Amino acid sequence: MCEKNYDREQYEIIENIFGDFREIKGKASDEIQSIAEKHGIDAEIYKTKNNELISYGMIRKDFENSDFEKYKVYGEELYEKSKKQVCIYLLGTPDIKFNVTKEFESKAEIKINISFMGYSSVYNTLRHIEDLVKNRKKLDKEDLFALKMIPTIGPPEDKRNLRIECLKLWKTIVKKGLIK
Repeated sequence: MCEKNYDREQYEIIENIFGDFREIKGKASDEIQSIAEKHGIDAEIYKTKNNELISYGMIRKDFENSDFEKYKVYGEELYEKSKKQVCIYLLGTPDIKFNVTKEFESKAEIKINISFMGYSSVYNTLRHIEDLVKNRKKLDKEDLFALKMIPTIGPPEDKRNLRIECLKLWKTIVKKGLIK
């Protein structure tokens, strides 16, 4: 159940942030998923209704030429398996720098799209969770995952404060028994 909700959230990100509205059937096979692991890429790979592959993951460090090359090789291997267009979507925080200075060519149909989420969503999520706790609503795994991620994706100058706020919230959640 939790995995289905997680996948649904990923589909919404793919639609809303990357503008890809193709119908996703579900996760690709374990064999296809292992390609990401082989290349050291933290991503989920989904299959569309037309058997095209969509890779979605997050980047947590500056994106350099070597990273771009790694994703190009990864995309080419996915393309070899599907023989159809491969879309690689990467989401990062605004403090990540995009330092790619080279163009790469490939015979495979690969689309690599990097988007940066705004910090305001971090604070909106924190306020949402605070409201849930204030109203004594039970939090599910997605809420707890979001709480865990807040300090990671917040602005660098506010990470310490966000960590403290999240720890206080966590203590209150545990103390009041607000976990589903």
